[in-house]
Amino acid sequence: MMPIPATCYPKYFPGTGHGGELQYPISNTEYPTEQVPAAFGSNSLGYWIFRQRPLALHLLLLLSLILTGCREKPAASRTWLTMGTFASVTLAPAEANRVDEARQICEAITTELNTLMSTYTPDSEISRLNANGGGPATPVSAHTVRVLESSLYYAGLTGGAFDPTISPLVALWGFNGADVPPQVPDHDAIAAALAISGYEGLVLTNGTARLARDGMRIDLGAIAKGYAVDVCFNALQAAGFHNFMVNIGGNLRVQGRARPDRNWKIGVRHPFESDAMLGALRLETGMALATSGNYERFVTIDGQRYAHIIDPRSGRPVTGMAGVTILATSATEADAMSTALFVTGTETAPGLSEWLKTGHALFVHDEDPFDIVVTTGFRDVFNPLEAYQQRLQLLNERTSHADTPDDH
Repeated sequence: MMPIPATCYPKYFPGTGHGGELQYPISNTEYPTEQVPAAFGSNSLGYWIFRQRPLALHLLLLLSLILTGCREKPAASRTWLTMGTFASVTLAPAEANRVDEARQICEAITTELNTLMSTYTPDSEISRLNANGGGPATPVSAHTVRVLESSLYYAGLTGGAFDPTISPLVALWGFNGADVPPQVPDHDAIAAALAISGYEGLVLTNGTARLARDGMRIDLGAIAKGYAVDVCFNALQAAGFHNFMVNIGGNLRVQGRARPDRNWKIGVRHPFESDAMLGALRLETGMALATSGNYERFVTIDGQRYAHIIDPRSGRPVTGMAGVTILATSATEADAMSTALFVTGTETAPGLSEWLKTGHALFVHDEDPFDIVVTTGFRDVFNPLEAYQQRLQLLNERTSHADTPDDH
């Protein structure tokens, strides 16, 4: 297996507060071919992204080829399976002849990281760590240490809205391969799972990790793919690539431009209509994006549907949100924060006020009609379709109105 150069490790915590110079999980669901918009040819990257879009409000790649017709030389892309989903690398036309090299670099990276961190691989480092819950520390690699360190960082930043130790709760509700319970878990069952969870019980020391409680387990599904995108991004830069996009299960990051005269553009999918979009995003070089949503992964218990994103603080599936999209300067941060802000929602998101001062976020509530709530930074790069322009609200305006008492 090709080792990953140390220079490809993502860099975090430069003193700005949340992982990057400027601050700013996953389904295998596929959709029948007939549901894929005709604009996406069956061999295109857009086709693959659409068919495997992971969650509500997923992102559809608006390739320059689609937007500008077939007269221009197309971008080149390669797709492969990894980490339980599809991954792809896309190169701008000027570098298209190196696309197989780019894929080889990224596929080697994702294969190695999946071997280290998959909970479906019995001898992975995370599986060995989980098997030692309440026992001795487990030696782990530099990559695993970095992901666990990042997980603890975002858990602290979000007050536990992001928590890597959520695995017992996820299993309790019938996700990630666990049996769906015949009845809604009762208070005692939830309390028991909460008792063996909690990120403060994850201890990292000198290249080892330890879980403090018996039965405690790690699930990196809300951060590992973002980290893998960052490692691939750094490796491609080191190999001399200048204009590219890396996408793993909807977690993506771009470098350079799609063409000399235009940025990479991404479509934000409508949360309730599978073949529609809310608008398009313009991504500057280095930017990353991730989405968390509520309705493409769920279980049905006693006739009620429950989404897969669990609030680590209450132990119950999150309700009220349809989707959250995050733009950031690292895919690791975008991945973790999309989950955390899906859990907190817009009403409690101001508790993360320091992050939101510079963070870029879009929220869609699970309601009809729905509003599109964005931070100022997100609004500056988001172009909503005309039908949704009147639904766009700034987060600070929405929260200030909500905090204003009635005049009677």
